[in-house]
Amino acid sequence: MSQSLHQLANQAGELHKALADAAENMEQYQYNLSGIQRCADQISKCLRMVGNNRTAALSSKDTRKVMEELEQAANELQELLTK
Repeated sequence: MSQSLHQLANQAGELHKALADAAENMEQYQYNLSGIQRCADQISKCLRMVGNNRTAALSSKDTRKVMEELEQAANELQELLTK
């Protein structure tokens, strides 16, 4: 009887650890997902600004700024996808 209670306690401990790990993984997933969405929005914004030459041409300074933002968003996206 005590043997099976010890086994049950060990299994409960393992289950607790597995649930804690799953919760931590889900938090990381949600963090990465929101970061990926933020990067995608930034990339879309930059592409609209650069690709909208018919309406108003960007100055060289503004184009460099937009391209820098685009590069930063792409780099952050790569980091999030590797986690």
